[in-house]
Amino acid sequence: MRPPRIFVSAGEPSGDLLAAELLDELKAYWPDADIFGICGPRMRATGAEALFGIEELSVMGFVEVIKHLPFLKHLEFSLLEQIERRQPDIAILVDYPGFHLRLADALRLRGIYVFQYVAPQLWAWGEKRTKTLRAVTDEVLGIMPFETSFFRERQVNFRYVGTPQVDRARLAVADRGRFGLDTATTIGFFPGSRTSEIRRLLPRMMLIRDELRRTQPQLRFALSMAPSLKPELFASILGEALGEPIVDSSDLTVYRLGDTTLVRGQSIHLMKSCDAALVTSGTATLECALTGTPMAVAYVMQPLSYQMAKRFVKLPHISLVNLVADMGLVREFIQDFAPSAAADELSQLAQPGTYRDEKRQRLLELCTRLQGDLAKNAAKAIHESWLRLYEKKSAVPVAL
Repeated sequence: MRPPRIFVSAGEPSGDLLAAELLDELKAYWPDADIFGICGPRMRATGAEALFGIEELSVMGFVEVIKHLPFLKHLEFSLLEQIERRQPDIAILVDYPGFHLRLADALRLRGIYVFQYVAPQLWAWGEKRTKTLRAVTDEVLGIMPFETSFFRERQVNFRYVGTPQVDRARLAVADRGRFGLDTATTIGFFPGSRTSEIRRLLPRMMLIRDELRRTQPQLRFALSMAPSLKPELFASILGEALGEPIVDSSDLTVYRLGDTTLVRGQSIHLMKSCDAALVTSGTATLECALTGTPMAVAYVMQPLSYQMAKRFVKLPHISLVNLVADMGLVREFIQDFAPSAAADELSQLAQPGTYRDEKRQRLLELCTRLQGDLAKNAAKAIHESWLRLYEKKSAVPVAL
């Protein structure tokens, strides 16, 4: 049996990591498979051939996507030309549904078996689009357990294969020394991995830091920067020159800025090393929760995008932590919140006492609701489907 030709596509850094982990597991089944697509640096490191880079797709928000539609359509046209030439057997589309659902339709029309890896959050904003998802994909491999009933009730071929944050949280180490942090109570700020997020949320986080400075000058702060971002972006928003890093290695760079330590890379270890954290809404909230660090969630959108989201999103919570817990386990600070309110919550979370202890215990209980080994489970599911598909393609009708 020959290995399949695999087209794989990720649209942003988080998808690049998920795809790379999956491709490493798929190599156990198909070490010589021809793998190509829209890749980031981690996918390239597995040996996947990049037809385009994820840097060309990193767009977020209703307004931002609309603004880039002409470019995305041109990229899609160029991509399909290459796909027709390369003739992949299967496609693995990782997250990024705005682009991937359109692409999936075109791929299926060309006879390609389509996996959507990470289900689009249709339970939040687009229940009616489940018909489209069902029509343009062959299988959906999801990463949240509460999605199973939602999608299966709507006849989507869905399988929960695990949650990536479980595996990453297991590897997290509380080690303040690696970041140059001392024993003082430290509050971490995690503003996200996209430039647009940083520009909107980081200034608000720094107002919260200033409020905490005013009321508790003994506190220390850690600010996380995704490896995909440039230090100059943070320097311009902070209004400070970064100077020489106190730690500078291949996967970790640390700058000291008075009572604030700026850390580029190793965010999950930093989460576990902090006494409390404020995390932008997204998968990072689940990572932080699973490390057991008491936390709050913050999110600031482009104003028009926010108004549209308010109209379409009908959920009691925005954070994955609260959605998995099915309750308001962590406080959420959305859009036009008061920095003093967030500062007060972080102060309570960071100080020893009943409030902090109860939050930590409930966060750690989330582990019982989530399954690990995501990449291994997803690779197994894809391999099993290919066996069935190959056997079907190879079947020869018996002459009567």
